[in-house]
This record gives sequence, C-alpha cells and structure tokens, in this order.
Amino acid sequence: MLGQSFESVLDVGCGFGDLFGYLWGLGWRGRYLGIDLVPELLEEGRRRYGPLGARFERLDLTATDIDFHADVAVAIGVFNHRLRQDNLAFFRQMLAAMWRHTTVAVTADFLSATADRRRDDLFYAPVGEVVQAGLALSKRVMLHHGYMPFEFNLTVWHDDSFTVEVPVFKPYLKYVVRDGS
Repeated sequence: MLGQSFESVLDVGCGFGDLFGYLWGLGWRGRYLGIDLVPELLEEGRRRYGPLGARFERLDLTATDIDFHADVAVAIGVFNHRLRQDNLAFFRQMLAAMWRHTTVAVTADFLSATADRRRDDLFYAPVGEVVQAGLALSKRVMLHHGYMPFEFNLTVWHDDSFTVEVPVFKPYLKYVVRDGS
C-alpha cells in the first residue's frame, strides 16, 4: 500500500474496521483509528479488532478536530454514494480534513464518471476534478484508473520535494542515471 511502510492509519468511513484486519493479517502492528458515523458498525469493529489495539470513534472529520495524526489516511467507498449536498464539495472538505491529520499521504477511491453502467443512488466522480483537488495540496499525486473499468484511486503525498538538478520525487531517485556515475 502506497509503496512504503507506515506506522499509523486513519481509516475514514471504516465500517467494521476490516482494513485493520487485513493489515493485521499482513503482520502490520501500527496505530489505527477508524472513524465512521454509524454506531453499529463501530461497535462491531471494536468487538472484532479492539482487543488487537484498534481504536474506533464516531465523528465527522470535517466538523471535529481530533487528537490523532497518522502517516496515512484511507477512504474506501466513502465517496461512492450520491449525497443531498454537492458530492465534490464534500470530497474537497474531507480531503482537506484528512490532509490535516496525516504526515505521509492520503488515498481514496471513487466510482468513475467513465462508467458505462450507472445507478441513480451512486456518485460517479469526474476524474479531472478529483485530480485537481489533489494537486491543490501537493505536486505529487497519483491517479490509478487501471484496476477496474468503473473505479479509480487517488493518492496524494505530503512530500513533493525535488531538486531542479534532478526533477523527480525522492522514491524515484534510485532510477536516475547521473552523468559520470
């Protein structure tokens, strides 16, 4: 996930906390906070994963400041349902809130506006507008629209540093061939 190790996760719209269970199964033992608005889902998450150290809280990240910062924030399925309010405005607010509570990256998935089949209750995000929202925070943004024909993932990294001499992001420096080396 995200091409690097991380010690803490903020799982936005965590449901039962199955992301924690998945990571635990891979041997990950970091700090985890799952947030959701549905009390019954959080109760089940606490039952399943609380004994392993996972924390769960009921809150709206756009309306509440929390005393938790994570390396990464993950939002899986959070932006897929059509809202009464403007879906893109909600996404931008949530992206900003996730950004404030992370130090390494934010990642989220979306149903794509390129989908052939649609349902009226779902939101199909315009890819370009989602990417632009990410680029408003960082130069280092990755769009992955290659794993399903109707869904895509956006990842935005905090560290978007590079040098003029070698204009690539840090993880890719190992691939740079320098003159005389």
